[in-house]
Amino acid sequence: MNNVATHNPKLFYGWWLIAAVFVGEMFAIGSTTYAFGLFVKPLELEFGISRGDANKGLALFIIGMGLSAPLIGRLIDRRSARRVMLFGAAWMGAGFIALALAPTLQWMALAILFMVAAGATMIGPLTANTLASRWFDRRRGRALGLVAVGTSVGGTLLVPLIAYNIEAFGWRQALMIQGGIILVIVGALALWVVRDRPQDLGLLPDGELANRADAASHLPTGPVWTAGALLRHRDFWCIGLSVGLTFAVTQSVLASLVPYAADAGIDAQRGALLISVLSVCSILGKLLFGALAERVDKRWLLLAVVCFTVAQLCTLIVQPDFALLLVICGIAGFAIGGELPVWAAIIAERFGPRSFGTVMGMMNPINMTCSLVAISYVGIAYDQSGGYTLPFQVFLGVAAASAVMTLLITAPRKAT
Repeated sequence: MNNVATHNPKLFYGWWLIAAVFVGEMFAIGSTTYAFGLFVKPLELEFGISRGDANKGLALFIIGMGLSAPLIGRLIDRRSARRVMLFGAAWMGAGFIALALAPTLQWMALAILFMVAAGATMIGPLTANTLASRWFDRRRGRALGLVAVGTSVGGTLLVPLIAYNIEAFGWRQALMIQGGIILVIVGALALWVVRDRPQDLGLLPDGELANRADAASHLPTGPVWTAGALLRHRDFWCIGLSVGLTFAVTQSVLASLVPYAADAGIDAQRGALLISVLSVCSILGKLLFGALAERVDKRWLLLAVVCFTVAQLCTLIVQPDFALLLVICGIAGFAIGGELPVWAAIIAERFGPRSFGTVMGMMNPINMTCSLVAISYVGIAYDQSGGYTLPFQVFLGVAAASAVMTLLITAPRKAT
């Protein structure tokens, strides 16, 4: 493998790595966030719980990812990302099997919080973005954009598969099957394809050829960021809050879009079309914003995401006809999709790839906190006000705060 990687310039090995972590991210998010709704009714029927209690499983998953990310990010930087991903495939697969065998809701909650969520963090966006930032420099934006598409593809491909398995074999058996698939496929890719750095194969980022001695001399340099240093750094908080606040708004609006449409007299089929258009445009947004991140100041790209989000909120508040709503949802899809690759790219630019996992891992709790607060608030505000106008108006203020945080990020250093 090493000789092929060193002497065949036609296809840089980094693109094979991107394909491997793409699949990991696809299973991490597609099997959980996207597929969670498939298990709500089976849980209600088997355990006799309310819809709200069933939905707490998703909140536990978000909390588990947020709390485990700082430790896992540090492990990826200090140990082997390949081994972290390999262990994560086994741990997440075991978590799904534990869910399938759990006799009570309490045991299921523990399996989600400590096994499934931690395993998804090890094979998902945190590891994928860290490895992409190491293997690519000039083409980093495109690589990060491609990796980010994995989450959307996971929802497209895995949800129908899991739904079929639930109908054919039952929800517990479907969980066991999914756990086995994750263990075999993601584990095999981590073992046979993933490598920690291009220098391990005598390469440089972006596919520059070098012998092993030369490659070793080009190992990533720069500061190793500690938790204390990051917490004292202005850009850490500005980037984290900019992304976290915008992400919280977009996710809350996405969760509210179908009931909002129903309240506006839009039938279920056209409501589903809104989600489909938003999802397709989010894929295009990931690719477009990823490519632009190589050429455009990433602060302005983050600001563009905020502006698209504001446009969607204003449109929803005035309650337009369906045609305009469809167009705005498509525009908002670009914002939702573009945020992740730009976030990863600006972390690599400001803090360097050497501590990428640590930085992104420590920003994850900010995302988690903002998202949980926003998703809880939109439901409470709707119940109290009888509509979505009030929460969407509040979210306009949150988006404005995100824009301020974005503008406070320091300008990138000029190349000399």
